[in-house]
Amino acid sequence: MEINRIDPSYWFAGLKRNELQLLVYGNGLKGVTVETTIPHTEIAVRECLCDKYLLVNIRLCSSVVADKYSISFHSEKGGMTDIPYEFKAHRFWDSNGEATLSNKDVLYMLMVDRFANGGIQLSDGNDNSPNSWHGGNIRGMKDALPYLSQLGITALWHSPIFKNSEYHGYSITDHYDVDRHFGTKEEYAEFVNEAHKSGIKVVADFIFNHCSIEHPLVANPPLEDWFNGNRSKNITITNYRQTTIFDPYASDSDRKTTVKGWFTEKMPDLNLKNPYVFNYLLEMSIWWIETFQIDAIRMDTYLYSDLDAMIEWQKAVNEEYPGFSVIAETWIGDAAYTAKIQRHVRRRIDGDSSFIVMDFAFQGHIDACFNRFKVPDKEVQIYQHFVYDFLYDEPQNTLAFLDNHDLPRWCSRVNSKAKLKQALAVLLTSPRIPQIYYGTEFMFAGDGKGTGDGNYRQDAFQILNSSEVMSSGIVPFLRKILEWRKDSMAVTKGGMKHFIPQKGVYVYFRQYEDEKVMLVVNRTSQKTDIDLLRYMEELGGYKSGTDIITDKRVRLDTVSLAIKSNDVLILNLE
Repeated sequence: MEINRIDPSYWFAGLKRNELQLLVYGNGLKGVTVETTIPHTEIAVRECLCDKYLLVNIRLCSSVVADKYSISFHSEKGGMTDIPYEFKAHRFWDSNGEATLSNKDVLYMLMVDRFANGGIQLSDGNDNSPNSWHGGNIRGMKDALPYLSQLGITALWHSPIFKNSEYHGYSITDHYDVDRHFGTKEEYAEFVNEAHKSGIKVVADFIFNHCSIEHPLVANPPLEDWFNGNRSKNITITNYRQTTIFDPYASDSDRKTTVKGWFTEKMPDLNLKNPYVFNYLLEMSIWWIETFQIDAIRMDTYLYSDLDAMIEWQKAVNEEYPGFSVIAETWIGDAAYTAKIQRHVRRRIDGDSSFIVMDFAFQGHIDACFNRFKVPDKEVQIYQHFVYDFLYDEPQNTLAFLDNHDLPRWCSRVNSKAKLKQALAVLLTSPRIPQIYYGTEFMFAGDGKGTGDGNYRQDAFQILNSSEVMSSGIVPFLRKILEWRKDSMAVTKGGMKHFIPQKGVYVYFRQYEDEKVMLVVNRTSQKTDIDLLRYMEELGGYKSGTDIITDKRVRLDTVSLAIKSNDVLILNLE
């Protein structure tokens, strides 16, 4: 009998969850029995398909304290192995039920491998292929914290750092380790600590739907149904139709293929209906939250996983950490579906939970509004998007963005500094949680190495090392808005009223108590005079406003207001 590893390698005293499931790795484990000094009321051992694993479930006593215990494994041949097992102190959690992410935050999304390398690069990186390792790492993220803090970012969402078979991090080979290309667990803990000192929250990217085909559990799964399908047989690939989840007319076979199909031939589908798999992923989540003090989780391919299991997972997380935010990737470009997902999940979770859906419909509409390609009635696209906020229970708990790591970069489609500023102004003043993709502030448009994901994930190493970084691209513009936004209750907490666009000009107001903000966007290439009398229901009593970008005073007690071509005004009304 040989014991090589236990997942999780340690656990935490003081959790509300009184169960601990251990996945034991080794050899000769068939027929092994288990005893432990960990205070418990019940212990159950589940034999696996081969003698390489054991699943041990321990029902814990409330008397478990932070201390070192032991677990004894007895083979049927008479041998015994003692393994030390530690319970650490539980993370202090006192959020008062407040969400860890809210409209007060601005997220900065980055691909770790393509962001910054911290002066260290592994020899097998940077071969200039868009689909290989380029050398970005955790040290690079840590080194960039002063820049992000000066920019005004309050939360950093990074791509997965789990041990991986691919540079992007979404092909996990070990759920309890950091990939050597990115660094070490110690470096990650230090990064999170430094981020918190800088006033920046950390959002870690998780994947429950699938893992890498190179994950050790794929070749020898602990249980026959650990995965949906077997690579030794004909596998089914997902149909990528997430709409089947709520489609009242969807066939059972279509819905099954969506959820149980492999994401790709190299990404096997984890079976969350299996309670052992569910517990494995739940405990892994708690282990990361406790070990590294992360503030939120962005869940990749949310709807491809089993929805009931995902809801139970968030209930369990919320039980331990009320207000802990989960951002769900819900890649459907229709507000009705996004709102339905949010409403369905949020109402079933109950309590002080924070469930945030990604607003792909916003992305599609703002892209159509400013894109150079001809779109019918494009000036009303973003207006029309907000019209449907009545569908949401919590429209403010949606994540809005211009682009991200899975989409063509904004400046590859709309190569205009003026239009980028306009789009960012809308993004950062709308009733949403805004997310900015790394490099947007430098007007990255792709690295020229072809199409596809690799082309959207441009290296930022050189520009981040520049002494002129704070004056590059549109950094000064973005910095001005972000610093102002932190103190604007009208934007981060207020209501909204907008007016039907006319002559390519879109106007809306945000207000909280005595603070009122007016946004004016002229999407056209011509100077336009707008009739201020049309907005008198909001402007009544206000004689002027201060443009938060230029600090210039703008008179509002006149008949009309001239707006330059492709210009945007964000006015604090006075």
